[in-house]
Amino acid sequence: MCNIEYDKLIEAPPKHLDVAFFEEVVETALRTAFVKIKGISLTLGSSPGDNYCSQIYRTRIKYERNNNGNKIEEIAVIVKSIPRLESVEFIEDLQVYLKERITYHEVLPKLEVLLHCRRRFGPKLFHCLKRPENSLVFEDLSQLGYTMASRESGLDETHCRLVMKHLAEFHAASMALASVNKTIFDAYTDGMLSARGLAKADGLLMTFFAGNGNQLHSMVSNWAGFERIADKIAKYLEHHRANLVRSQAPIDDEIKVLNHGDLWVNNMMFKYDHAHKPQDLIFIDFQLSIWGSPGIDLNYFFYTSLSLDVLQHKRPELLKVYHARLVDTLLGLDMGVRVPTYEQIVKEVQRRESYGFFANYGIFPTISQDKAQTGDNNLDSFNDAEFAKKKIEQMFQSQRLVDTFRYTLPQFERAGVF
Repeated sequence: MCNIEYDKLIEAPPKHLDVAFFEEVVETALRTAFVKIKGISLTLGSSPGDNYCSQIYRTRIKYERNNNGNKIEEIAVIVKSIPRLESVEFIEDLQVYLKERITYHEVLPKLEVLLHCRRRFGPKLFHCLKRPENSLVFEDLSQLGYTMASRESGLDETHCRLVMKHLAEFHAASMALASVNKTIFDAYTDGMLSARGLAKADGLLMTFFAGNGNQLHSMVSNWAGFERIADKIAKYLEHHRANLVRSQAPIDDEIKVLNHGDLWVNNMMFKYDHAHKPQDLIFIDFQLSIWGSPGIDLNYFFYTSLSLDVLQHKRPELLKVYHARLVDTLLGLDMGVRVPTYEQIVKEVQRRESYGFFANYGIFPTISQDKAQTGDNNLDSFNDAEFAKKKIEQMFQSQRLVDTFRYTLPQFERAGVF
């Protein structure tokens, strides 16, 4: 049996990812059991601090097929391994592994078939393992020419228009699927801000979001002209958990789609042409998907991933791009789904501005942080109160973050978020 080579940056080799595990991966990927593994190498698949809940490994597997001489071939895959830690108990509470497995195995293929496989919404899933660590194995999209954009600078208008078109197709296909399969999204009731995930006041998610909220209040309290906003943020934080849960809670008459649930720049991979203009994208990381208003995805994306210039000046245009593609896709599917008007989409976004506020202070600070400062960022580390305090203070020193809040906080006040 062959050995596994580990990159020197992998300090603790994952023992559950053994040769037998990768044999199943190759057999599934190639659709044949007549192969022999000749070599396996693992390297880190993401930069330190880019993945809070999981460890990503880029894996190359050398193999030979039976009856094909001695020709050595190679396949590249991505392994996402989610450790079982008490400090991140919300991962189990929200069933993120099960939800992601179902999404890749069942939901995404159905959505892609509805669109006659003209659009890919996610990478192929080759293998799953529940114990000892939740692990999923995907095709390596970098081998197909996909790469990540910069999270630190935010996306420009060209990138954002492409995201709007793909997101609209994803949402439209989910609406059509739900029209013929009434129960397929029954498991998608828990998102990032579900009451279940935020049940414990001293749980890691609530502690993390509260730390960010308190730091926001402390910072804004020192800004001239923001005294009224600072007072309103303080009142918002007095009922923090209730406000968070309410921002995602279902509304009876809302339009419903399958939301990605964690739609920020690092959860999408772009393919570029020779002029470095984005031509295509594929979403990744569906562990927090939720059936609900499209305003959830749209606000989360707007307030975490846009450059400030695009956020300030292009939101209406981006919503029009989204709506136009949503309409075209639903009409093309011709499955009797009621087509929302542009005004209805605007209403969905406006009613979920509170979710955008959460994304802006709860998520955006970690995204806008300089990469040089993120090497030790992970949710388990944030369980240490002193570490969390220093790291949050560091995050809120970002000039991009300060400039963004000076624009967004008055917007949220006018929208009645606080």
